Parts: sequence; C-alpha cells; structure tokens
Amino acid sequence: MIRTFNIVLIIVGIALAAGLYDIKYRAEAAQKRAQRLERDIASEQEGIRVLRAEWSYLNQPERLQQLAQRYTALEALKASQIGSFSDVPVPHKTDDFYVPSRKPLGGYAGSLPQDIGAAERTVR
Repeated sequence: MIRTFNIVLIIVGIALAAGLYDIKYRAEAAQKRAQRLERDIASEQEGIRVLRAEWSYLNQPERLQQLAQRYTALEALKASQIGSFSDVPVPHKTDDFYVPSRKPLGGYAGSLPQDIGAAERTVR
C-alpha cells in the first residue's frame, strides 16, 4: 500500500514539475513577445514623430508661398474678388430683426442701445 502510494506521489510530483516548467516557459515567451511589441510600438511612435515634424516643415506658409510663386501663376486673393458692401443685404427697419420684443426680458436684454446709455447716465 505504501509503495503504490509513494509511486503515485512521485508520478504526481513529476507531472506537477513538468507542468510548472511548461507554464514558466510559456510565461517567458509571452514576456518576450510583450517586450518585442513594446519595442515595435516605440519605433512606430518615433516614426510618427518624425513624420509629424516633416509634415510641419512641408506645410510652412512661407515655404508654400515660395513654391506657389515659383511653380504657379496664382496671385493673392483680393477682397474685391469676393464681393463688396453693396452686395450684402441689409434688413429693413420693418423686419422682425428691429422690432423690440413684446415681452420684457429684464435687465439690459430687452432694451435698445440708446436706452442703456440713458440708464447709465441716470445712475451716475
């Protein structure tokens, strides 16, 4: 009885030791893979930083202006190309924009600019 019990314990011990070594080597492999991924991430981040630096250099307004002058016949935009003040529609005084609200808003919200100046003069 004791002999079979000892043999079973030795077999269980050997199985546990083999399982422990297997777990250890898997953990080491996972750690190496994680370190490799961290190095890859760091190198990709460095590459992104380099690309951002190049992008900011290539998009400098002075450099782009020199290239545009050298290679194109483009000119700077003038305000007259967009429009003039006479093109802007102005609402009439009869529109709702100028009609004061029928409900009092309280404070300066419902008053006209000339009313605000008069109120300030009376307070002083």
